[in-house]
Amino acid sequence: MLTKKLKILYMSNNLVKDGAEFVKLAELPCLEGLVFVGNPLEERHCAEENWIEEATKRMPKPKKLDGTPVVKEDEEEDN
Repeated sequence: MLTKKLKILYMSNNLVKDGAEFVKLAELPCLEGLVFVGNPLEERHCAEENWIEEATKRMPKPKKLDGTPVVKEDEEEDN
């Protein structure tokens, strides 16, 4: 299936407001980048100041989120 090789997903400015839809991203093992800005789910978590933490919990190996490089704390400790 082609979606299994998807590396970057552009989903900005949609109406995604339920976390259940976001959980499906874990099924994409090659996903490295996501643009999700402008969705109610992203806006709510940005207001709560936990968007990066919530998003990276569900992505297998994120490198970029909304155009910003993602560095997980456990990776920082390894270096």
